[in-house]
Amino acid sequence: MFKRPHAPHDAAASNFQEGLGRTSFIALFLGLTIIVASILLGRSDTFFISFLVFSIFMTLLWRKAPRPWIFLVSISAAIPIAVSRYQFACNLIFALWFAVFSPRYLLRLPKWIYVPTALAVLGIFTSSINWISWDVAHSFARQGTFLYNLFLAPFLLLPVVYLRMSESRDHAANLQGLLFCLIVPSTLILISAKLFGTITNEWEASLHVGMLPEGFLQYRLGKVVINFLRTEVGFILAALICASTAVTVSQVRGLYRLIAGACLASNVFLLLATASFGSIFACLCGLAAILYTQFRTVSVKKVIISVGVIACILLLTYSLSPPNIKEYLGKRYEHRVVKADTDRFGLWARAVEQILQHPEGVGLTLAVGDKLKKSFIHNDYLTYTVSYGIIGGLGYAFLVIGLLISFFQVRKKAIDDPSALAVYLAGLGAIVAVAINSMTDHMNENRWYFNVMWSVIWYSFFCSRTAQTVTVPKKIRRENGISRTTASQ
Repeated sequence: MFKRPHAPHDAAASNFQEGLGRTSFIALFLGLTIIVASILLGRSDTFFISFLVFSIFMTLLWRKAPRPWIFLVSISAAIPIAVSRYQFACNLIFALWFAVFSPRYLLRLPKWIYVPTALAVLGIFTSSINWISWDVAHSFARQGTFLYNLFLAPFLLLPVVYLRMSESRDHAANLQGLLFCLIVPSTLILISAKLFGTITNEWEASLHVGMLPEGFLQYRLGKVVINFLRTEVGFILAALICASTAVTVSQVRGLYRLIAGACLASNVFLLLATASFGSIFACLCGLAAILYTQFRTVSVKKVIISVGVIACILLLTYSLSPPNIKEYLGKRYEHRVVKADTDRFGLWARAVEQILQHPEGVGLTLAVGDKLKKSFIHNDYLTYTVSYGIIGGLGYAFLVIGLLISFFQVRKKAIDDPSALAVYLAGLGAIVAVAINSMTDHMNENRWYFNVMWSVIWYSFFCSRTAQTVTVPKKIRRENGISRTTASQ
């Protein structure tokens, strides 16, 4: 029996042999500690300064230990506040330090990613003629913050953070990272805010004529405010539902499936409470993609069981929901489905008018119209186009399409490991939900929600790349007498 030959990238991959060892548990503990500190301290200089120092130190210390550092960054995506008055998402602070200390990784991304990135950068330049004002410093500070959080994050920074996950061969540890560092922390914060938080805007929410206030509430949890406005929180709930479903229906450890099922029920309850029909529809599309892919991968019997389990969780969650949530959901159903409200078409038409007037873009904005009559666009593809011109809009569309194509290409290749399949299905469901939901709402107003969604997608994307067969160089195959497909991941 021969010794397994090392592929060229095995030296880097050796850093992943620890699995979920002591250092990774330390990362999990440190990440949860940061989240608790952010809730207790809120927007204080003490938290901001401490976090900046901590993020630099841990990146310097762990940048050569991929899994613990990536786990820590993933958990920090769930921190419900941003750093400094310009609101930089916490996980992106880690990403910035890593890009500074290890810039070579910026050049190691899959080549297709550079196409939408180049379009995005070009769109930023074309729109600058409209967003640079007489106060140049303020203009660059304001738009630079938007660009850092909403353009560089999904296009470049988060891919760089998770790039090294493509070197990992421990699929069980990859699944643990997805579940305990991305799904569980955000789910816990959201459900805790809903169940134990204090409503901060009840009077304001009650002003929405003909509607119960359920879809417009904000909750204070400790010293932070958790936004449950349906057009914002719906995105992250749809992504978390898809990711937790992928783990629940996969043949992984029973404990993981139980935890994922609890997260699934919690997020379904929250999504029903917000009654965002755009997010509900997008979520169902993501679930359909997961179950269809599972149908092509495992036996029909297991798929039928999966459908039954998901259906039972959905029905049980709805039946146990409070009466006010059912009433609000009924009103939203009547408004969106029975009456087939078409307000989105009017909003999109105004956005198209704005694009025709300024095809070069005007800088980041979620609304169009004059100062007296502004309206939200409720479409991410149009939002990026209005903000950064036709070129910038194409950049965002190409990013989403590129991810969809990449995930569906992975589907054509066998993924035999249940843990690897679960992570892949999570990313597939999340990107399908984001692609659909981006047509009816905007997900870039809340930076916490925005970065959690993209973190799930990019984490799953790069983990899925390592779940495929490794091609062993011809010379090594000949020396060891093995076939071309030996040494699968």
